[in-house]
Amino acid sequence: MYIPRRQLYWILAALGFLLAAAAIMALVRFPITYPAWSAAYWGPEFDYLPDYTKGPGISAASAILLEGTTGTVLYAKNEHVRRPPASTTKILTALLALESGNLSDIVTISQRAAGIRGSSAGIRARQRIPLGDLLHGVMLPSGNDAAAAVAEHLAGSELEFVKRMNARARELGAVNSHFVNPHGLDHPDHYSTAFDLAMITRVALLYPQFGEIVGKTQHQARFDSSQWSWHNTNRLLLSFEGAEGVKTGTTSGAGHCLVAAASRDGRRLISVVLNSRNRWHDAAQLLEYGFQEFHLLPLARKGEALAEITVYGGLHRQVTGAAGETIYKVVRNREVDDVKSHIIIEKTTAPIRRGQKIGELRYTLNDEVIGQVPLLASHPVPRAGPLNFFLHWLKSLFTPSPKEHTQPETA
Repeated sequence: MYIPRRQLYWILAALGFLLAAAAIMALVRFPITYPAWSAAYWGPEFDYLPDYTKGPGISAASAILLEGTTGTVLYAKNEHVRRPPASTTKILTALLALESGNLSDIVTISQRAAGIRGSSAGIRARQRIPLGDLLHGVMLPSGNDAAAAVAEHLAGSELEFVKRMNARARELGAVNSHFVNPHGLDHPDHYSTAFDLAMITRVALLYPQFGEIVGKTQHQARFDSSQWSWHNTNRLLLSFEGAEGVKTGTTSGAGHCLVAAASRDGRRLISVVLNSRNRWHDAAQLLEYGFQEFHLLPLARKGEALAEITVYGGLHRQVTGAAGETIYKVVRNREVDDVKSHIIIEKTTAPIRRGQKIGELRYTLNDEVIGQVPLLASHPVPRAGPLNFFLHWLKSLFTPSPKEHTQPETA
């Protein structure tokens, strides 16, 4: 059957429109969610300060102190040794719930979840609890029952949820972790490290809902005609200035564990202590050490004008070099004044495009480079020539000259 060309075009256009509409409807019905952060490997994201093994004396078998903005390791002790993580496991459970769940969803508690041994949120089989409230039961009283219920709701079974936990841990670069349950009860194949737990916590804290939950001292909720009040097991919330949570953990195999975060003056620190004889003292010592001994130095902010650079053969004689990225660096307080900046200029012959790299600003500490920022041209600079000069002059005729302002005299 012969179809005129114009009619064929209209048919194809209609089909394309229908396909596009179907794709949009699918996205609306099944929105794509993206995790806040992922990495193929932890190495480039984390920087160890010199002498990171020196710090306060603590009793924990493994520990780490991490600066949250830059991922700088300020202190570490056996940070890559695999150990039972106990209920600090629930940090990853909560992270997955925030990334893939809907906090308003209603979770029906199974008989199996309600019967999980160990620390409990006190939930009962066949109760219907909003996922947002259930996460409070996971993170505040450290309910193993609540963690199991979350896992079953999100993945259909604990086994499937554990597969997601291990996959997400690998995405985050937690290469020394392996999980077999969502709550942290001891198992020979269930382990993590101080380093991995700090890394997972750093990502979890990117979600405001996570920080809101773990920062509460208690949470009250009403469901199924019952009134519930859960209290946080983290004592640091009541005793340490700037404390933000995060999670306690205790089993016979793991000992006393604590992942803690605190913020002061725009700085967030994350400490992890595993198998500690006094986790509250150890965590507080590490956090206070971090706040007292280190400084978060803003080397550059993206778009900030950092240098005026001479341009040769251009319509303009200078171009502003602006920071191409934001960069912070952690240094010891006594070294702040020793940080020096050095401008490295590249070829600056016109023409220059806006955003073109025209140099680099390097920062050194004791003659060692600690950071570098590309300098990008803030505006274009055409090559000088008769036509460009004429156009520039013509434009100036229609551009009003800035008026002079006189300052009033003051006595």
